[in-house]
Amino acid sequence: MNKISYLITDSSVYSSYPTRFKVRLLRAIKRHNPTFILYREKENFSQSMALWIKRRCGQRVLVHSHIKLARRYRFFGVHLPSNLVAQIPKAKRSKLFVVASAHSLQELHTIKKLGGDMATFSPIFATPNKGMPKGVRALKKVVRRSRLPILALGGIIRKKEVAQITRTKAAGFASIRYFSR
Repeated sequence: MNKISYLITDSSVYSSYPTRFKVRLLRAIKRHNPTFILYREKENFSQSMALWIKRRCGQRVLVHSHIKLARRYRFFGVHLPSNLVAQIPKAKRSKLFVVASAHSLQELHTIKKLGGDMATFSPIFATPNKGMPKGVRALKKVVRRSRLPILALGGIIRKKEVAQITRTKAAGFASIRYFSR
């Protein structure tokens, strides 16, 4: 089975927003061919950049938190952080694919109950400012106990971390830094 790969943008990693950002993003997409692309810019969010990515990168583009924008411009879906999972029904009524962030089994159950399509579970490996890593063992445990497709997230930088994720029954992985290398 091919695992899902979920490229998450971050202008601080892709550099020189917006000019070099576009070049590096397109290079990353060409090199890695991710299943999904999440436009996630907390500091530099730009509607025009979101639309540029959608035009250039195809139909499997999601935007972070912006349900109205995703619906209005027919993005594939929306990614909701854990503090916005209550918005899942609203996003589903808009016929959006919904990925939500989770950090516990209880949050995964809530996402599934509210109609989410997929979840990220993090952090699996050490990553800046994200707390203690949960590890691959915890990932295996939640994957077994959840009926939701789960993407491992956090500290996935090299092929060795991807290989560890691949050995679990997780649906795949999500990363910023893996794709920017």
